[in-house]
Amino acid sequence: MDKRKTPVASMRFLVVSIVLTAGGSMVFTETAAARTLLDMLMGRREIYREDTDRLIDDGRRPRPQPRNRATKPARPKTAPAGTPATGPAAAVSTEAAIPAKLADAKTVLVVGDFMASGLAEGLDAAFIDSPGVRVIDKADGSSGFVRDDHLNWPATIGSMIETEKPSVVVIMAGANDRQPFSGVQSEAKGKPLLGDEWSKEYQARLGAFLDAVKKTGQPVVWVGQPAFKTKSMTNDVLAFNELYRNAAEKADGTFVDVWDGFVDQSGTFTLTGFDMSGQTARLRNNDGIGLTSAGKRKLAFYVEKPLRQLLGTATAPNIAAIKPGAPVQALPEIPSGPIKVDRLAPISLSDPELDGGTDLLGAPTRPIAASEKSARDLLVNQGVAPASQPGRTNDFTWPKPAK
Repeated sequence: MDKRKTPVASMRFLVVSIVLTAGGSMVFTETAAARTLLDMLMGRREIYREDTDRLIDDGRRPRPQPRNRATKPARPKTAPAGTPATGPAAAVSTEAAIPAKLADAKTVLVVGDFMASGLAEGLDAAFIDSPGVRVIDKADGSSGFVRDDHLNWPATIGSMIETEKPSVVVIMAGANDRQPFSGVQSEAKGKPLLGDEWSKEYQARLGAFLDAVKKTGQPVVWVGQPAFKTKSMTNDVLAFNELYRNAAEKADGTFVDVWDGFVDQSGTFTLTGFDMSGQTARLRNNDGIGLTSAGKRKLAFYVEKPLRQLLGTATAPNIAAIKPGAPVQALPEIPSGPIKVDRLAPISLSDPELDGGTDLLGAPTRPIAASEKSARDLLVNQGVAPASQPGRTNDFTWPKPAK
């Protein structure tokens, strides 16, 4: 009887175990997610959520909340070194950097045609840091020495110098003079350009202009014309420059040749060239006549040297720093009469032997016979060195044995 109940009891125990196992698996399923093949191979990432202590395996890691960082104040942006400033402050600093011209600054009077006007602009830039130099542009773009009905330079320059009181006069003209004389009552009227009659009349007008400047006592600097785009115009200004050179030298003036600065290596006209910084820049306008800003500055470069020689210390950039009444270091005065010498430093009578000589200066010398060879002749012609003096470093003679 007991043996029959044993299988039944075993079956009951098995059923209860299965039920408990199924219930436990159901509870586990609620708390854990199904495992995939990837989870079994790589392992599950078991994490805890921040709001609960239950173990969750959803395959995703919760994103951490960003922390509240303290915001830093924005740093002011600074321009890199070398960047030009803009705005009202920049305009004030630029004006402050340019020194004001002194009341007694020396004046450079620039006269001539439209090329002279560009030269004046370049000279103004060249002496912008020199408070002692002021450039005045009195050029007339349509003027010249052929047409005196528009502006007669020989008759006008005297009163202009009296008004402006310049320290030096700079003239650059000729670009408008490639035409025959029309209003003149002379043999040059209607004659061809650069002919004998035309050149004679033109030189007379150049001389009249320079004589008017010379009467005022002011030095004059004549600037030659550069090359132009048109070949015929270039050939004409070459002849003009020779006339200007001769006229300036005759009037004790200075002629400045600027031809090489506006031609290429072969001597022909070029629109570009080296500027003041050594870089290739555009020097002439498209018409091949006018000058760009770089060309005007380069033109003034050739005139700077004679002007600095004539103006002297006025061209110094820091001349304004010398205040009026400042102490000036003076040189010692030169005595008016001869200095009385009452004593001399002691001199040894054997001093002349220190330099190899045995005679004093001014002593009569023994004439050398023609047959006698001098020390120079022996050294140069025969290679025989002069005998060494006793006691010198080149004296290699053995001392005489003591007796």
